Amino acid sequence: MAGRPEKGAQFVRFFGPLLDALRGLGGSGTPDEVVVRIASDLHLTDSVQNELLPSGEPRYRNQVAWARFYLVREGPVDSSRRGIWSLTEHRRATHLTPEQSREIFLKWVRYFQAQRKARVGESAPAPEPVVGEPEALPADYRARVLAGDVRAAGGRV
Repeated sequence: MAGRPEKGAQFVRFFGPLLDALRGLGGSGTPDEVVVRIASDLHLTDSVQNELLPSGEPRYRNQVAWARFYLVREGPVDSSRRGIWSLTEHRRATHLTPEQSREIFLKWVRYFQAQRKARVGESAPAPEPVVGEPEALPADYRARVLAGDVRAAGGRV
């Protein structure tokens, strides 16, 4: 959008509406059903829905997909069935404020940054947790691994 008021992770604004859309669809839906429901619930104009990224992909659909990505990591959305987005049973009633949405996003940004730093020099990526608080790495973790400290590398060198 030419006159976007803010930069950065604008998709965070779709966290709550995505959960609301899934609830409105009975707890699950296809990506297309969810995207249409959010647009309807938020009264998004055609111009907003059809704005394209430089890649040619619709910006709105891309932002909803990113919102889903983070909600899957956080836990209220399940990704076990291909082509179906659904609420997890234990988080079905979750409602998110804009502030809570932003905190979820920032939590996972910190986690992914820590993972990238921890993988420097490793050949295989570490598995990502799906839910829960990311564990903090000690400040000297990288130095200990590079020095050959087997305990710091989780038994691997």
